[in-house]
Amino acid sequence: MRHSDDRILTTHVGSLPRGEQLTKLLLEQEQDQLAGRPEFENAVLEAVEAVVASQAECGIDIACDGEMPRISFSTYVARRMSGFSGESARPLPLDAVHYPKWFEWMQRSGMR
Repeated sequence: MRHSDDRILTTHVGSLPRGEQLTKLLLEQEQDQLAGRPEFENAVLEAVEAVVASQAECGIDIACDGEMPRISFSTYVARRMSGFSGESARPLPLDAVHYPKWFEWMQRSGMR
């Protein structure tokens, strides 16, 4: 693990913008349309290499993959681990319970 006695090392956490082709491939992966297509692995590898090089150029000490291989963390977990499928009923938020007229207005307005 890198460390420094002179300064705080910098890193980046989270998603960085993806190119159009990789975004298209990630969406196809989410719909299980990528079976046996090496172009996805190649696109991810190229995107990660580019984003890590860009971080190094900016002076980031500890680079990350910028979430290039994943469309989102929540779908990534469901793909990699069992027990994260199905739907669950959530209770109403307390605001909706305490202010039902406001909640009705929110539902009609389409705001969340």
